Amino acid sequence: MKNKLRKIVIDNNEYLYSVTDQLNAETEINTLTLKVFLREHKQTPLIVEFVTFDHYIMGQPLKSGIKLRNKLTNSEDTVNLNEPKYIKQFILLGLKNGWSGVNSIAVQDGLDYLYQLGFEVDQLIFKK
Repeated sequence: MKNKLRKIVIDNNEYLYSVTDQLNAETEINTLTLKVFLREHKQTPLIVEFVTFDHYIMGQPLKSGIKLRNKLTNSEDTVNLNEPKYIKQFILLGLKNGWSGVNSIAVQDGLDYLYQLGFEVDQLIFKK
């Protein structure tokens, strides 16, 4: 069986993470969940949830890649949470927001994290 946890090293700390998504077929809301653990501390993960729409062809837009405008860099970037550069940015935001890897914090709002990174997230918000 394939191990779903991937490894990333930031400032000499080794983190393990997984990116999963789940669709609620009735509401068409897709929740992508990023779970990050500091190695040897799986009981205290950083959990970041991205509640978005589900695209009828692509599925979860943040897992397949979606172009988002970044106000800080004045550019349009394809955001795909399978890319480690975004995982690193979310871990750094988690650390800034009080997670140390060995403590528990509330589930974090992924769209807010994207917004803090300068991305316009309006097109990701589920609208019925």
